Amino acid sequence: MALTRARARESVERGFAKAQALGFKVAIAVVDDAGHLVVCDRMDGALWVTPEIARAKANAAAAFHATTLDLEERFTKRQLFADNVATLGDYQFVFGRGAVPLVEDGRIVGAVGVSGAVPADNDHTIADEAAGHPTLPASH
Repeated sequence: MALTRARARESVERGFAKAQALGFKVAIAVVDDAGHLVVCDRMDGALWVTPEIARAKANAAAAFHATTLDLEERFTKRQLFADNVATLGDYQFVFGRGAVPLVEDGRIVGAVGVSGAVPADNDHTIADEAAGHPTLPASH
């Protein structure tokens, strides 16, 4: 099943509610499983650059079928690889905390990325809430 705009909007709204409860101004981007932008929104008062960062985090989570929390830990030991992948092709990737895949019927259908809640552990908390605390399918 493809990621719908309605599902993406619901994710953004859940994330905004969590950000507000935590006292942060953030941007949230939702991409489909191929990294195509479905929805992106920025709270009033969030920095202008946060939408681009949120989308790049979502791209990474969708491409690698993992949270960026996991990717950050994985790629810390392989910084050269991470730097090369971050500039690969037409996509931009950010491997810092703040993106979680969206799962439907045990399949990753996209990802949600968050930027603006420093430190980035808060971005991850908001993204996890926005994504609905998914259980990720086993790695391929």
